Amino acid sequence: MNLLEIKQYLENNNITLPITIGSLKDSNCIGLFATAGQEPNFFFNKGYIEYKGLQVLVRHQSYAEGESIINEIYRLLNNSEGFKPSQSPFSLGRNDKGFMEFSVNYIITKTEVL
Repeated sequence: MNLLEIKQYLENNNITLPITIGSLKDSNCIGLFATAGQEPNFFFNKGYIEYKGLQVLVRHQSYAEGESIINEIYRLLNNSEGFKPSQSPFSLGRNDKGFMEFSVNYIITKTEVL
C-alpha cells in the first residue's frame, strides 16, 4: 500500500479530518509520512519483501478528540494486512500554535516479484 492508498482507506473508513501526505496543515488534520523502514529480504526466486516505514500524525485543538482519532486510526491499520505498529499511539504535546499532536509509527510489509 502506498500513502495515497492509505489515505483513501482511512477516508473510506470514516476518518473525516483532512488528510495530507508529507505535510500537516495549521488546523485539525492528519498527516501521513514515509519514514525509514527496514532492509528488504531478497529471495532466489527473484522476489523480495520490503519493510517500509509509515508515520501517522494527528493534529487537533482538543486533546480528547485528537487522542480518539489517533486511536481509531491505530485500530483500523492494526486490522489491515501488512501493518505492524512500532509502538502504541503517543502524545507529542502541544505545538507552538497550541494544537495537540499525536503520533503512531508502522512498518508496512510489501511483497514484490521481480
